[in-house]
Amino acid sequence: MAERTFSEDQIQALLKRATELHLTDEVDKPGLTLRDLEHIAADAGIPPKYLRAALHEADHQVSTRDIVGQTKTHVFVERTVPGELSDSEWESVVYRLRKAYTNDLAEAYGATGQHGRGVSEELGKTREWRHASALGVVTTLTIRSAEGNQHIAFQRRVGLASPRVEGFAYGLFVALLVGLVATAIAKSVLVFVLAFVAALAFAAPGIEFLDRRWRAKTLREMTSVADDIQRLIRNEPEPDSEQAPDHVAKTSERDILPTGATASNAGDHLLELEPPSAEIAETKRRNKVKGRL
Repeated sequence: MAERTFSEDQIQALLKRATELHLTDEVDKPGLTLRDLEHIAADAGIPPKYLRAALHEADHQVSTRDIVGQTKTHVFVERTVPGELSDSEWESVVYRLRKAYTNDLAEAYGATGQHGRGVSEELGKTREWRHASALGVVTTLTIRSAEGNQHIAFQRRVGLASPRVEGFAYGLFVALLVGLVATAIAKSVLVFVLAFVAALAFAAPGIEFLDRRWRAKTLREMTSVADDIQRLIRNEPEPDSEQAPDHVAKTSERDILPTGATASNAGDHLLELEPPSAEIAETKRRNKVKGRL
């Protein structure tokens, strides 16, 4: 009888299952230790560092990775930043958020709380700021402190569904209006159908395209705000503003000063270029006399 052989996948599955049976058969252990889990993960081809990262996320309910992405209804930025966030730095974070998302028009009409400058809350080592625009765009920032790290969860609700679904839904509304207008003009059901189909074919993809671009722009703006918050937590200085190159300044100086003038004697040269007040008066008098003649 030929000896039975196993494929690589079967070997990994058998070893994994054998390890599980061996560990669960030891009744003196109430559960599995971290080393036991690492053995199981290694048999499954999973490096230990990913198991430890998963354990950290499970213990602290935070992500250990920097993530930027989108769902059907939200755009989000998640980061883990080493450092501590003091009360004064949290005030600076809230100020930065208000600068980015406060609507002056809403405040002019008396909007307060979440619809005005936003509301902030603190629960234990977790700080949260929420804001809702007049159009229903909800922005939420949550910073949770754990083991000397600040875990940032920043998200905005940008829709009720995916861009494709919203494009079709809003496209239907636009197409219906176009069809009704066409029917009122032509007094024909056929015209309504043709106008409705044509408008939907153009409106739905166009709205979807604009929606996707707006979400991408929103995500870029959120990333910029997250960068500023990260600098505040790490006590890093803001990027220096761009300065004019040296040769630009030198060129401007040469254009302003007369030939041979320097910064030290520039005042003397400028004074020499200005005519005395007596000469100005004499010139005006002569012009008046010539005018009379």
